[in-house]
Amino acid sequence: LDQLMRGDGNTGGWLGAYQTQGPRYAQWLAAIEGLGPELWALIGESMDKGLKARGLNPGARVAILPTGALGLLPLGVAQDPASKRRLAETWEMVQVPSFEALAAAAAQTTASVTPSLAAVINPTGDLPFAEIEGALVTERFAGRSQLKLDTSVATADLVIAALKGKSHWHFASHGAFDWNDARRSGLIMRDGERLTVGRLIEAHGSLGRPRLVVLSACETGLYDIDRNPDEFVGLPATLMQAGAAGVVGSLWQVDDLATALLMAKFYDLHLGGVAPPTALRQAQAWLRNSTGAELEAYVGAAARQAKIERTKLADLNGVLTSGQRSTSSRFAGLWEALAAGSEVGPQTNSAPGAKRPFEHPYFWAGFVYTGL
Repeated sequence: LDQLMRGDGNTGGWLGAYQTQGPRYAQWLAAIEGLGPELWALIGESMDKGLKARGLNPGARVAILPTGALGLLPLGVAQDPASKRRLAETWEMVQVPSFEALAAAAAQTTASVTPSLAAVINPTGDLPFAEIEGALVTERFAGRSQLKLDTSVATADLVIAALKGKSHWHFASHGAFDWNDARRSGLIMRDGERLTVGRLIEAHGSLGRPRLVVLSACETGLYDIDRNPDEFVGLPATLMQAGAAGVVGSLWQVDDLATALLMAKFYDLHLGGVAPPTALRQAQAWLRNSTGAELEAYVGAAARQAKIERTKLADLNGVLTSGQRSTSSRFAGLWEALAAGSEVGPQTNSAPGAKRPFEHPYFWAGFVYTGL
């Protein structure tokens, strides 16, 4: 595991590739593609065989208590080199920081909950696809108690107040992990203010016990692996300590367009009666297997239901059709790297609508579920 994470030193391995996001996207994307066989050899094959030998049926939920840095890796992306089957295609995997947290989450999921929502949407004002995501998510809670905070009001204090008593917390925002001090990691609010792990710890006991927290932002599933690797200091464990039964977080810097689609489908499934971990797994499979034409049709129907203006969908549909991001987008370089040389990327020989624009694991594998 240490060799996989660090290679021959602090600048190698998975963590070294992680630091190349932005200046060398091709290297980062190649690291994600190569991770599948590496994870299969490290843990996937033995885990797969062991679970089957103990009589578990495919689709069974498996709770993993990761050791040290193992929780920073998307275990579901582990891939059998022979069959190309990924671990997430057979098993539904969740992470938990401890047996105590697992027991608390299990007890909470048995309680009847009337869904209500606190949504923090694009508090910094520079995530246009987060606006669409927010509209799609809040529409799923139509007729139910909900509070939506945007760039005009989403300060840390007001967000803390809005969370209290709501069953579902949704953040569509920027996130940042502090590798030097995990307690300073958090979600970016209005005017760059950070809602940190430390601030959430201070608010323990006053926020209620949410059924689900969705951190639709970058780096929200990471935790400290150097100073306190077995205490899981980061947002998921902090929120579970605050009473959340389940947390959706990300292991890297996620694409805002793919994430908006993933989250909309996730809530379709979850609020339709599917358990959150199952809903995330099914939404990820849907995103990676859907063609551009299928995604456009889904967005069109969902947007009409949510009463989103057609002009706001023009950029989204344009990306689905062309497979390219605007040069002004912070993700433009990544999409160019995908089109130029990725083993898993847009199929350039097929018609535009037949391409699967989000097949690459970069777009879907980074989201992990903590809890139940």
